[in-house]
Amino acid sequence: MSLPTFPFVPFRNPVSSSSLSKASTKASLLHEYHDNLSLSEEQCANAFQTFATQIDDAVSRGKFALTKTPSDYTGLVQGRIKHNKLYILTTSPDTLPEIIHQRAAILHQLHRAIVTSPAPVPDTHFSFVINDNPKNNSWSFAHPNKPSSQNIWLMPHFSWWSWASRLLGTMDEALERISHVESTTPYSSKMDKVVWRGTIWFNPIGNPMLRSKLITTTKDKEWADVEKLEVGNDGKAKNALPIEDFCKYKYVVYTEGVTYSGRLAYHQACESVLLMPPLNYLTSTARLIRPIDAKDLLPKDIKAMDSESAGGDKKVWVPKKLLPTVRDWREANAIYVEKDWSNLEDTVNFLRLNSEIAETIAANQRKLTVQEGYLSSAAETCYWRALIKGWAKVAVPDKQVSTISDMLNQCNTVSQSSLFHLLHHISLRQLLHHLTGSCSNGV
Repeated sequence: MSLPTFPFVPFRNPVSSSSLSKASTKASLLHEYHDNLSLSEEQCANAFQTFATQIDDAVSRGKFALTKTPSDYTGLVQGRIKHNKLYILTTSPDTLPEIIHQRAAILHQLHRAIVTSPAPVPDTHFSFVINDNPKNNSWSFAHPNKPSSQNIWLMPHFSWWSWASRLLGTMDEALERISHVESTTPYSSKMDKVVWRGTIWFNPIGNPMLRSKLITTTKDKEWADVEKLEVGNDGKAKNALPIEDFCKYKYVVYTEGVTYSGRLAYHQACESVLLMPPLNYLTSTARLIRPIDAKDLLPKDIKAMDSESAGGDKKVWVPKKLLPTVRDWREANAIYVEKDWSNLEDTVNFLRLNSEIAETIAANQRKLTVQEGYLSSAAETCYWRALIKGWAKVAVPDKQVSTISDMLNQCNTVSQSSLFHLLHHISLRQLLHHLTGSCSNGV
């Protein structure tokens, strides 16, 4: 089985420090450098400070023992980086095409970040999981939006490389289509409605009625274009919207799935007001959100019943969130509504009557994610290299992990051939047997 082929963006000429410093007073990159994959560590840190802070926070948790995990953990890949080469040590025996695509996409991203680095990346062992259940001491697409004893490091989503569906394609392709919408549709000309599409059975464990309640709350409302996806006999959704068409609306609703939803980054690229209940899970781009609570935005005489006060005077303990809210709408780029959507209509009506507030929040979002380059190829490769370096400082592999990786190295199993192991469903025992035989035969 051959690896799937996707567009590979070659690295550009390195950007000089003087060019970067002149980009803007906020240290963002000039637009022509957003697809440059060879920025230095200093340039990356200056340009994408929020991403750098995420890695620093993870490093601050201190050193930890990285032990070998049984390879049958769904979505798990264990590997090693040595001398700027990528090695695959174990992979889970998954056969679902979605899992195979996603982990291959992550390995492509990781490999691209390594080979385009202007300086060698540090040697390290790593472990990542691509399912919805974050694993301790691993890289994951999301982690809980609350303090946790688990050591989960956020990695970029596989969509930075590509979705399996050509309808979405690569992140760069989707952003180009969104930019076309934004350049031809000023905020004042966008549809003055809330928009959402999705299935209703993927919901957070703590809020199993999240999506179905959204449907009932917005039913027959003139301010809403909210529908559950209707799938025909051909397996295609009849009422789906191209991802860029969400940006044609003034207000976009984001709903989490079991943990997160992969559409978040695309919604963040819109110059639209992002509306959502408080996040339960954070992704690497969710950490860019600066939400204001609708209760702090709405006039005090609006007394919508919220889900935390529904029990009368009873106090409800709410765990501290890692992603803080802001109190000034001029600093916000999204709005939190109640998790039962009880103040969604009041929020939309308020925004309709206060266009300056709505336009400012919408503009803040696109400015950060697109104009300042946080959804760019440059930001993605910068994030990967910062992740590798930060992880290497604190991850201490045990002997079993080192033994396997040393066998790979002694057998001259280089990154290109190692990638093929990803798509062959062999167990750790089979892999060790194969390596032992290969070494003894001098292969």
